[in-house]
Amino acid sequence: MMWKPLPRNKSKNNIAYFKAGNGPNLLMIHGVGLKAESWSAQINFFSQDYTIFAIDLPGHGESDNLKIESNNLNSYIEEIKLFVDEVIHNSFIIIGHSLGALIAINYAKQRKKNCAGIIALNCIYQRSDEALKKVKLRLRELKSQNMNKEIELTIVRWFGKSPKGYLNEISNVCRQWLLESNKEGYLNAYDVFANQRGIAKEVLKKIQVPITFITGSEDLNSTTLMSKNMANFCFLGAFNEIKGAGHMAMMSHSDEVNRIIESFITMNSK
Repeated sequence: MMWKPLPRNKSKNNIAYFKAGNGPNLLMIHGVGLKAESWSAQINFFSQDYTIFAIDLPGHGESDNLKIESNNLNSYIEEIKLFVDEVIHNSFIIIGHSLGALIAINYAKQRKKNCAGIIALNCIYQRSDEALKKVKLRLRELKSQNMNKEIELTIVRWFGKSPKGYLNEISNVCRQWLLESNKEGYLNAYDVFANQRGIAKEVLKKIQVPITFITGSEDLNSTTLMSKNMANFCFLGAFNEIKGAGHMAMMSHSDEVNRIIESFITMNSK
């Protein structure tokens, strides 16, 4: 029941978003192939005391595909800027997962005034040549006739080969989201993600607001070492590891993630 569809509003630049709650603003940005519902556990937990804006990235969920020729990370950041300018009128904390974390951090570097803090989940940093080669190979497979096979391999990377109980339920939900996704939007976002080594050190050094990095101990692609290193380069950086969690920590280990987010907000609201 937690993963039931959420009603959407739409911005003028055709970003679909779910809004709920009342209080300080939290902007949530998901990763490749996902949608606003991936934040359902956080929405349920925080909407009593905060105003939640959970968006669908361009080409995901109910958002339109990007209508520009260049497909790069900055294209997504520009769409977030337009959305924020229209819909969110006060400062906010931005919460991003995976590709959403890359977008969130770069947004905060470019827009210093309205972002009060950053929570980056399962973010990449300094991918090795081998890791970059592997993710580009996965992109080629997705673009071929093997999309469903590659989606299944994605689910295995996220949840393991034989997830049990609640983890199996979540893996089935994510599998369905990927299979039913807007294929053009999915591939566009994956193309951007596959050509990123991660957040640049120079960007991290320019982040002046509080930022915390959260990742799962079992995430082999957005590793704990990556998050530790990123936190060390930030002026007000912190790091949190979720034991036993993989890439989808905000869904699989939502209680732990919610406690970290709550603590971060409390500490940085004084």
